[in-house]
Amino acid sequence: MKKLLLSFLGFGFVLTAQAQTLTVGNIAILRLGDSVTTLANTGAAVAIDQITATGSYVNSVILPRTGANAVTLGATATSEGQLTLASNASSINLFGYKSTYPYSAAINTSTSAAVSRVVVSINASGVISMPTLTATNFSASNPRCVASNGVSYWGVGGVTGIAHGNSTSNLDTIVSNTTTNIRNINIFAGRLFYTSASGTSGVYRMSSAALPVNSGNTATPYIATGTGSSPYGFAFNPDTSICYISDDRVIASGGGIQKWTRAGSTWTLAYTLGTGTTSTVGARALSVNWSGTRPVIVAVTAEASLNRIISITDIGSTSAALTLATASANTVYRGVSFTPGTNVLPVKYNSLTAANTPNGNLVKWSTASEKNNSHFNIERSLNGSEYEVIGLVKGAGNTNKVMSYSFVDVGNYTGTACYRLNQVDYDGNSELSKSVCVTTEQAKAAVVATTPNPFNDKITVVYNSATASAVTFEVIDLIGKVHYNTTEHVKGDHAFTVNTSAFPQGIYFIRITNGNEVKTQRIIKK
Repeated sequence: MKKLLLSFLGFGFVLTAQAQTLTVGNIAILRLGDSVTTLANTGAAVAIDQITATGSYVNSVILPRTGANAVTLGATATSEGQLTLASNASSINLFGYKSTYPYSAAINTSTSAAVSRVVVSINASGVISMPTLTATNFSASNPRCVASNGVSYWGVGGVTGIAHGNSTSNLDTIVSNTTTNIRNINIFAGRLFYTSASGTSGVYRMSSAALPVNSGNTATPYIATGTGSSPYGFAFNPDTSICYISDDRVIASGGGIQKWTRAGSTWTLAYTLGTGTTSTVGARALSVNWSGTRPVIVAVTAEASLNRIISITDIGSTSAALTLATASANTVYRGVSFTPGTNVLPVKYNSLTAANTPNGNLVKWSTASEKNNSHFNIERSLNGSEYEVIGLVKGAGNTNKVMSYSFVDVGNYTGTACYRLNQVDYDGNSELSKSVCVTTEQAKAAVVATTPNPFNDKITVVYNSATASAVTFEVIDLIGKVHYNTTEHVKGDHAFTVNTSAFPQGIYFIRITNGNEVKTQRIIKK
């Protein structure tokens, strides 16, 4: 008999029973049923099966089935059992019933006072914790999904809306009831999103950019998937310009895995991926690994029995689904997620802003931590969709300290400019940040002049400094290599010429550092 250790931590508690380690890059599947007992709406055994990215079975984390800390889910409710990866990738999380099974009736008809709705969190070591619960919300309806940033939790279900709690407070604060019937919820780019098929079907976004912890927040439709659509799981890329949405309608009616793309504020359905060569069913749960050169999607198919876990590497509209696992008799798959630690970005941002200043548009950002970070390419768009690189700022490499950065765009233009960062690792991999925009009402005089541009054998740079100061001038390329460097004392207009005959053809930047002020201008070698 395995020993079970129970320790109370505030409102939550931790359960360990010879924990099964979850390995970064693997896939976690929420399975209902023990392959013996007939699946029923009175509850079922809950387990997290771990498989590799190619479908090899690794181990299972079994949730408590008996005693005061038992957890169950209804085996016939297709909306229950969604599995999410915390936004800081520290744990996978689910929302269930704190009860043994079988319950005396359909478990989703129980009151929350009789059967608490509980958040279950599992970390990379396979340790199970139950950080928060509610004995008031989601009563006489089903708990479906929970999102977490590693500290707080936001639960959704068939009623109530979005409820917030953490390890020291119950999941009792209703932060939004714009939509009460919600299927899936998650955090992307630091913001809460959810799906619903009630009212306007699709993905909703919380109006507040901050994660809500108090009541009174609203949400609005963000991606409307159309009348009759049936959205379940979803996942955005880091800058929220791509979203995959699973739809459990049959393929012939639009079901499958939809890829939506954004240009400015307009979302367009690019294509819908199938769930297998001969499969006609749609998909429900979904998770995406963005860390490689192409997104890898894992999803749960919508068969009533013997449903499957599929994997798709998105190379375009013809991308094929590979079946990784198939549920056995008296079991069913409900949720799927990549394991803790997967999708960890090399840079965690605290903030990214853009604002007008007398010298140009000031882009500022700060990071909470950096790993293997070579530099940031600053990209600008004047039409909201097409971006060009306009500057480069060196990263801090590896650090867990808060780092602050800034860049001044001295471009001479009017209208709205949008900026984003393309963070580049030392190994060449890159990740895009979200976009921020600022409107320039009138053109600003350029502080830096470079002639000619494009250039060939030489280029002349003109710079003005109001006060006498030591100014560093550099010419750098797209990967951060310095091709020219000099420091000169400047007051007023200053001009110098750089011999560029040995420079390879390509894009470069003039970077001028004057104390804490850094100005960069893009130049091209013909």
